[in-house]
Amino acid sequence: MDKFLAKLIGTGLFYAPSRQDGQVKVLPIEDQRQIDWSGDMPVNSFKNIFLPASETLFENNKAIFENENKTFVWGMNVLDLQALTLFEQVFEKDIYFQRRRQNIFVCGYTGGLEADYRRYKAQHLSYEENILEHLIFDVFIEKQKDGNFLAFSGSEKGQQLLEENGITDYENIEFAGIIPQKGVNPVIAAKRLAIEQSAEDPIWDELAQTCLACGKCSIVCPTCFCFDEKDKAEFANVKKVRQWGNCFYPEFSKVAGGHKDLDSVKKKLYFWYTHKFVRIPDEYNYYGCVGCGRCVRVCPVGIDIAKNIQRLKKEKS
Repeated sequence: MDKFLAKLIGTGLFYAPSRQDGQVKVLPIEDQRQIDWSGDMPVNSFKNIFLPASETLFENNKAIFENENKTFVWGMNVLDLQALTLFEQVFEKDIYFQRRRQNIFVCGYTGGLEADYRRYKAQHLSYEENILEHLIFDVFIEKQKDGNFLAFSGSEKGQQLLEENGITDYENIEFAGIIPQKGVNPVIAAKRLAIEQSAEDPIWDELAQTCLACGKCSIVCPTCFCFDEKDKAEFANVKKVRQWGNCFYPEFSKVAGGHKDLDSVKKKLYFWYTHKFVRIPDEYNYYGCVGCGRCVRVCPVGIDIAKNIQRLKKEKS
């Protein structure tokens, strides 16, 4: 494994969880000794690597493709891979996302799939033995209790990467689609119903009294993918830039004439929860929230999305 990582780090950009200032963060890595193997959830997500916070799409009507360097994304846990799997569906026809994705090698890691699911059982009620079949990745490494590693490939690109670096003892996982079972996922359905029926629930007034609308939850969320496109004039050049959007920011719902549909904190909160638990499941039959807990960790006033969902589910049961 040490030799494998050394080769990867030497042949392209390399990102991995690393401990900095007492926190695990996704950071660019230059030495494999910087990698954090604890399995702790990084406070930030891998999202920026796949969908930059700001990128130029056009300049004077000519398409611009930024950062086409070979990039290795190491150590994505199961929940972050679920978020990436959602992104693959959302940006399936986006040429900028797909062009960048061609040059990114996604390497998942776990100290044991079952252990990961026990850790995040608040959002995932059961462990699926075939979970890897429903995730998009190139390489997945599982560290066992005896210290040995199991290697899995999830794409032809992943197979080639392993074999080129001397790893021939691996199992190939055929992607079986994002939905592990037939019919409606009961976990998704229960949360969807709770939110859809809660428009008049007092919880939104209560949360609005606490929420600062700072948008930190949306920034760290690995499944938030809203963006704005803006034209920027620079002397003789005109650029079209794509930037992350944030439904908590004042300009998010502003239209011509100055009207804003989301003109209160209460509306912003309900919009965000509805996007996660109603609109994404309706469109993709998939999780709009993977339960990583990042939003709770960064919220300056301690709003806990999981507790709020549980409360609404109890009220509607």
